[in-house]
Amino acid sequence: MARILCTAPTQPKSVWIAFLDGEEAQVVENGDAKWTDTDSVYGSRELAARLAISGDLRRIHAVILADMIGQKNLEILRETSSTKWLTDLVWRTAAKLGYKDIFVSKEQQISDDHQPFLRRNVAATDIIDLAGFQNEGYWHTPQDTLDKVSPRSLAIVGHVILESVAELQRR
Repeated sequence: MARILCTAPTQPKSVWIAFLDGEEAQVVENGDAKWTDTDSVYGSRELAARLAISGDLRRIHAVILADMIGQKNLEILRETSSTKWLTDLVWRTAAKLGYKDIFVSKEQQISDDHQPFLRRNVAATDIIDLAGFQNEGYWHTPQDTLDKVSPRSLAIVGHVILESVAELQRR
């Protein structure tokens, strides 16, 4: 995606690709992992804060988060706390490209790396197949290895994101 975006003709809006870390730190209480606002999404909280301090955050039109999209048999549900107009744009683009069976109309709520941007009033959407990873049974285990990654799934999500970014550029 970066190679494609870097060779595209100059557009009026910049596109950034960020790799985030520290998302899944969790507090363990009584043997149960608890996701909290203060012990999770470290990378995206830091990025959003730095962009706010520098003044660059106000120039960000949209954040499209791709998370856990590499497994086979993708079924990506609409994340309900995401910005509706942006989610609609991405799902409409996916349908137009023939991926309506992957970007489905069912909904789910997930706390994820898009939340720090939403809290700072930046439009954001989360493209994630959490259930698919959890159902495979190897998520967060030593068996969670590269041989489980589907090039087709990555290509589909990349295609949808690139076309969605192109649509955002036209706005």
